[in-house]
Amino acid sequence: MPTIVLMPDFDLPTRSASGFLLRYIVPRVEPVQLFSLFVRRLPFRLSAPQSDIIIGVGHGDIDVLTGHNEAIILEVGKYNPREVAGKVIKLISCQSGVELGPDLIKSGAASFAGYRDDFVWVMDADLASRPWADKIAAKNLMPVIDGLNALRDGKTAREAFAIELEGYSRNAEIEEDELIKSCLEFNRDNAVLLGDESAKVRPRLRITLPPPPPLFLPLAT
Repeated sequence: MPTIVLMPDFDLPTRSASGFLLRYIVPRVEPVQLFSLFVRRLPFRLSAPQSDIIIGVGHGDIDVLTGHNEAIILEVGKYNPREVAGKVIKLISCQSGVELGPDLIKSGAASFAGYRDDFVWVMDADLASRPWADKIAAKNLMPVIDGLNALRDGKTAREAFAIELEGYSRNAEIEEDELIKSCLEFNRDNAVLLGDESAKVRPRLRITLPPPPPLFLPLAT
């Protein structure tokens, strides 16, 4: 079954998080990635039922995940349960763990990992064309990547979640910048895992590829 990866990139936060998925997650997944203009409701609705894992970047609120230019992707009470039933779901989106995450579990998702509050990190705008090279953003985003790669190595949802939390704590212990340290601790403390903690997906092979070419799509201002 394919992995659905939602990667909007219309502003700096979405491009930053999506850039790390492009670099470290996409090389290990089947060709069903929704990037940039394709991160909209219809492409997601058509592709999601065939997947076993959904990984989504996007702005959001307690009850909604949005994609490119804030097009609604998932909203409480406004999606077909077939889109999420049996899936392992990870959303890199603010506040998705408050109402949307529990609703996804109620609709049949196997597990959900997200955040009860905003997901926050510091980014280098000068690296907008190569977001995966942003070492400042990496301090908060690589724990997420490590957890996702653990999932795709065959680890359980609980084991992958623990790896993400450990990454925040490890980075916070050695971080000298107080703002970045506070972001790490904030994300760790607001992360949430719901549903079947023993849920797994089919393992994917580890593949090492060079970084993707620079991104030159315009960002929203």
